[in-house]
Amino acid sequence: SIVMATFSPSPPAAQTTLLIGGSNGTSTLCAILGDKSKSVNAGHTLRVATRSSHKYLDNGAPRVWRCKEKKHLSDVVSADFLPTRFLTHVGAPDSVFVYGNDDSNQSTATLTLSNDDNSSGLSQLEQAICGISAPDNGGIADIIILACPVSAHLSLLRRIAKAMYNLDAKGLLGSSNRPPILIGTLYGAGGFDWMSRIAFYNARPPNFTTWKRPLGLFGLKAFPYLCKSLKAGEVSLHGRFPQLQVAVMPSNAYTRSHASLLLDRVLQNSTTGKSLEFLGLSSTEGLGGDGTVGEESLALQNSGLRYGSVQTANSARNAMMIAAQTHKQIKEAQQGSTSGGVAASMPPATLSTTIGNPNPLANGIPASPTLDLLLTHSLSDQADPSSALAFLTCTLNSTNQILHPCILVALFGDGDHDGTISWNPNKELTPLPRFYADGAAKPLAGELITAIAGGEMYFVIDALERLLSPRGYDPITALHGGEPVGRKFMNWLGNSPHDLGERSGLTGVALRNEWQSMFGKNSNDEDASGPSIGDEDDDDSVGNMAGLINREAMLAKFMSYGLSHNSRLNAVLSPCIIDESSKNSKDGTILLKPNTSTRFFTDDTQHGLCIILGLAELLGFDLERDMKQTLYVVRRLQRWMGKEFVLPESDDNGNKGKIVGSAKDVAETSAPQAFGIHSIQELRQFLKLDVFGEVQQAMSEDRLRRSGLVSRL
Repeated sequence: SIVMATFSPSPPAAQTTLLIGGSNGTSTLCAILGDKSKSVNAGHTLRVATRSSHKYLDNGAPRVWRCKEKKHLSDVVSADFLPTRFLTHVGAPDSVFVYGNDDSNQSTATLTLSNDDNSSGLSQLEQAICGISAPDNGGIADIIILACPVSAHLSLLRRIAKAMYNLDAKGLLGSSNRPPILIGTLYGAGGFDWMSRIAFYNARPPNFTTWKRPLGLFGLKAFPYLCKSLKAGEVSLHGRFPQLQVAVMPSNAYTRSHASLLLDRVLQNSTTGKSLEFLGLSSTEGLGGDGTVGEESLALQNSGLRYGSVQTANSARNAMMIAAQTHKQIKEAQQGSTSGGVAASMPPATLSTTIGNPNPLANGIPASPTLDLLLTHSLSDQADPSSALAFLTCTLNSTNQILHPCILVALFGDGDHDGTISWNPNKELTPLPRFYADGAAKPLAGELITAIAGGEMYFVIDALERLLSPRGYDPITALHGGEPVGRKFMNWLGNSPHDLGERSGLTGVALRNEWQSMFGKNSNDEDASGPSIGDEDDDDSVGNMAGLINREAMLAKFMSYGLSHNSRLNAVLSPCIIDESSKNSKDGTILLKPNTSTRFFTDDTQHGLCIILGLAELLGFDLERDMKQTLYVVRRLQRWMGKEFVLPESDDNGNKGKIVGSAKDVAETSAPQAFGIHSIQELRQFLKLDVFGEVQQAMSEDRLRRSGLVSRL
C-alpha cells in the first residue's frame, strides 16, 4: 500500500474568482463569498464584471449584498412541514468592472482605476481578467464564472474570447507552467461547450495556433442556487440543489483536481459538506463511467493540493494520481508562492518506497516508475479528451428546460392566441399565478412533463449515447430524470432510457440510419435478412405510441403534486405581463399574457427543447410521430413569441425530416442545425474541434513543412 503523510490544517490558498453577469446567482455569491468575516473567505479575491452598474456599484464602490438563506432539513426533499431555519450572509465583491456594449476601455460607469501605463489599451473586461490596475491584489483571475441565463452564454463567451486572445498576445495571462485558467458556467445547459467552440473560433486571430497559458472549461449540470433578487443589495436564497455535478475539460486528473480546488471554494463545500462529482467517461460507475475519478478521489480526497487523509491506493492508476500530485507539490514548493493565483502549497506528501525512489525528484526528474505513471492517462480520458460527453450530459439532462415550457403551456394554453388568461388577485390571494404552485398543479403540466422527460427525451439520449459513447459506457443515460429519487423510481418501473429506446424500437432505427449513411445499402444483396430502414419506419410496432411509459398516468399525477407542493418553489411567480386596460374591472379580474422575454422562454425553448428536436432530426426520427408532445409545446411557445424555431404544423408537409432544419429562426437556437450540423457524422467532427480555438493540426503541419525531410521532396 501507499501511505500518505498527514498535515495540520493550513489557511486557505489565495484565489481570485471573476463572476461575469449580473444575475441573481452573482448577487448570491457576492453576499456569501464577499463576507470577509468568515475564515473560509480569507485570501479569496472576488471580482464582478457586469453591465449592471446600478446594481453592483453604490456611489462608485462595490455594493454590499445581504442574502437571506432558507436552510431546509434536506436539499433532496423540501416540504413545508419539515423544519427550516434561516441564515444571513452579508458581503461585497472586492472590485467591480462595468463593460459597455462595445467592451472598450471607454465603458460607462466604473470604479476609479489607477493610471498604470500597463492598462493602456485594455478594456474593462480584460482588466478584470488580468488584474492590471485592478483595485485589489488578486492578480490574474484563477477562475472565470458565467453567472447568467443560458441565452447569454454565447454573447459573453464571445466577449471573453476576444479579451483572452488580446491578453494572450500581450503576454498578460501568465506562463505555461502556471495552472490552467478555468472558464465555465454555473449552469452548463444549452450546449455550453458548443458555444465555446463557436465563440473562440469566431474571435481567433489569423496567426493564432495555441495558448501561452493553458485553459480549462467547466459547466455545472444544475444551477446550484434557487435565488431571487427584487432589490439591489438584497437577495433571497430559497434553497440549494442537492447535487454538484460538473463537466470539466481537458479530461485529465490534473485539471479535475485543480477544478475541484477552485470550485469547492466558490460553492462553499467545506461549509455545506457537499462535494463535486465529475461527469463523463471518467466518472464513477454510478454515473456511467469507468470509475477513474473514484479511484483518483482516494488520492485527492480533500481536493487539489490538500489530500493528507488518503490512506491507501490499490491500483496503478491510483499510484499515478498520487505521483502526479506529489510532483506538483514539490515543484510549487521549490518555486515558492505565485502572485495573484493559487499559492504554493504545504510541503509535499511522502511516497513510500513501494512505488520506487523515495526522492521522486532526484536530478530534477521524477524517478521511475513514477515518471512512467506521470506520462500515462486513463483509457476513458483518452477516449474523450474534451469531455464532449460530459457536457452533453449537462445539456440533455437539464430539467428546467423541460419543466418550464410544459408548465407555461399548461398555465397559458387555455387562453387566447397570444396566451392571454384572466386572473383575480382578490380571490386567488396572489398578485400573479404562482408558477409551480398554480401552474404545475394543472394536470396538463404533469402529463406533458412525463411524456417528454420520461419518454421522448429518453428516445433521443439512448440512441445518441449508443452512437457517440464507447461501448459499455452510459454517461448520459445514467443521469436521466434530474434528481436521484425520481431516477431510481423510473428505473424500478422499467422506464429507463434503455428500456424506452428498446420498447419503441427507435434506438434500432437510429443505428440502422447511421449504418446506411456511413456504408450505404447494397441493393444487390438479395440474401440480406431483416427489414430495410424504410420498412422499419413504417412498422406499426416502431415509434412513440401510447402505453410505452409504464404507469404514465400515475407518474404524471406525482409530478404535478411534487412540483406544486415543493416549499423551495412555491413562492416563484409566473412570468406575466398585465393588460393595463383590465385593471379597472369591477370584480378585480385582470388579464395576463406570458412575458416571452424572460428566461422561461428565451433559455428553455431555443436552448432546451429545440436541441432535443434537432438531435432527434439528426437521428432520423419522425418528429410528428416520435416527438409529438415536444413539437406541440415548442409550436405553442413559438407562436406566443412570434418566432419559427420549428416548422408550423401546416407547413411541414413535404419537409419530413427537416422540421427543425428548415425553420427560418433555427439560427436563434442551440439546435445542431444552427451550427450547420445535419448528421451524426458532422456532429462527431464538430465535437473534435478545440473548445478554445487551438489548431493543433495546423501546428503539426507547419512543423512538417519546415522539416528536413519534406524540404527535400
